[in-house]
Amino acid sequence: MRDAELMGKIENILFAAGDSMGIGELAAFLGKDEAELTALLEEEIVRREREDSGLVIKRFEDRVQLATREEYAEMLFSLFGESSEEELTRAMLETLSIIAYKQPVTRGEIEELRGVNTSYVLGVLLEKNLIHEAGRKEALGRPILYATSEGFLRHFGLSSLEELPPLPQEA
Repeated sequence: MRDAELMGKIENILFAAGDSMGIGELAAFLGKDEAELTALLEEEIVRREREDSGLVIKRFEDRVQLATREEYAEMLFSLFGESSEEELTRAMLETLSIIAYKQPVTRGEIEELRGVNTSYVLGVLLEKNLIHEAGRKEALGRPILYATSEGFLRHFGLSSLEELPPLPQEA
C-alpha cells in the first residue's frame, strides 16, 4: 500500500473517531508495523505544518488526532457559538502545575504544598478532563492518586509532558 493511500485511510479513521487514537491501535487495525506507522505520521505532521493545511495531526504521546489548525479556532468558535477561552483560575493553574510536575500525587500532597483545601479545584479539573484518577497510593487510607490527562496536553498545546519547561532550581 502506498504512503498516500495509507495516509488517506488514517485520515478517514481519525476523522470518524472524532478523538485521539493510539498509534498501536491504528497499526494493528491497518496491519502495519507500529514504528513504520509512527514515522509516517511524523512526516505527515511536518508536511501539514509546512503546507499550512487547514487540518493538522496532533500527537499526544502515543496517540494522534485529526484537528483544526489553531489559527482557525476563533472562526470556528464564532460559527458554532462556543467560548474559545476556558478560564482556569489561579488555584486551578497552581494545582495543575503541582500535578504535572509531581504526578502521580494525592490530594493531601497537593494541599500540603498549596496550604489550602483543594477538593473543589480537583473536582473542576476532573470535570474539565485536565486530570484523571491514576490509581490509589499504597498508604494508610489508600488515597486517590491524580495525574494529568490527554486533555491537559491538548489544552496547553503539548505533545508530551517532556515539553513542560523545567522547574527553576531552588537557591
